[in-house]
Amino acid sequence: MTSDPQRLDQALKHIRRIKADDYPVIVGNSAEGGGYRIIERPWQDLAEPSKLAILQDAVDWTGITNRDQAHILLSEIDPGQITDVQRNRLIDMATRSQSMWEKLQTAAGGNDGRHREPGNERGGRSR
Repeated sequence: MTSDPQRLDQALKHIRRIKADDYPVIVGNSAEGGGYRIIERPWQDLAEPSKLAILQDAVDWTGITNRDQAHILLSEIDPGQITDVQRNRLIDMATRSQSMWEKLQTAAGGNDGRHREPGNERGGRSR
């Protein structure tokens, strides 16, 4: 399964628009007595986990494979600045040869028309 080229183009354009905007950030420290306030920051000043969350949530990834999505996300952020869990999830998505949906389709109907009974994986006769 491949990504729809038109959807890829739309997603990349959306990412460029996202990166050109400013975003609200909570700053301050209640321990210092100044409290918290919200200020606008440009994209490049955001923390990498925030960038990743924005891109994952704001972009419509419909028609784009998980693999292509992961490659795009990894190219738009600094992978060394996100959590190990986030990084490993993206790397897994980027290196997976089939999507979960493709695996389910293959398992459901891609067994060369041969039916195998549960517990009889070798294809021999049941006893």
